[in-house]
Amino acid sequence: MRLTEIEKVLFTGRYKLSEKHLEIFRIQSVSMMYSIWEGFIQNSFSIYLEMINKANVDCQLIRDEILIYNIEKTFKQFHQYPSRIGQKITFFNQLGNFFKLNKINIPSGIYTNSNVSFSVLNMLLKSFCLRTFPEHWGIYRHPSPNLLQTLQNFLRYRNAISHGGDITTEEIINQAVYVRYKNLVLDLMYEIYEIMLEGLENRSFLK
Repeated sequence: MRLTEIEKVLFTGRYKLSEKHLEIFRIQSVSMMYSIWEGFIQNSFSIYLEMINKANVDCQLIRDEILIYNIEKTFKQFHQYPSRIGQKITFFNQLGNFFKLNKINIPSGIYTNSNVSFSVLNMLLKSFCLRTFPEHWGIYRHPSPNLLQTLQNFLRYRNAISHGGDITTEEIINQAVYVRYKNLVLDLMYEIYEIMLEGLENRSFLK
């Protein structure tokens, strides 16, 4: 697991790196962790959609939420409506042909805009008719920060570094901070795996 390997490099003293280099890598470690988290989300949902496609489901039986995602993903014109008459005609002809299809074929790419926040994560789950996360989930409850707050803090750490900023002295990324977010990512990964298994077993993508 890459998350554990990063921790070994930065916090166990196994590797002979200068303190200056360790400090640089420690600051970047949360950003690297966030990239792993985002990549997991993209890959997991892509695999889930491939499984729906392999189910060979009739379009009339698929849930409306997934059908809407499929249409908006297939036709970028819904996001930027064409202005020229020729483009409009092409769009409506393609749309008409789409609704004549018998079987669902969902494009697998998931776009997160480099931000898998609590709201984005639940939005993706809702889009594919999967169980969502409550704000107070598992160990992420008050008086400790709840899941919503914890993911917000994770994103704030990541943005402070990735967007060219810096973190304050009160927010130095030591091993305790790293482990906190590593465990968050692992907890979410395992739960999302279970959620997707439930979705496939219960065929929650069907009406």
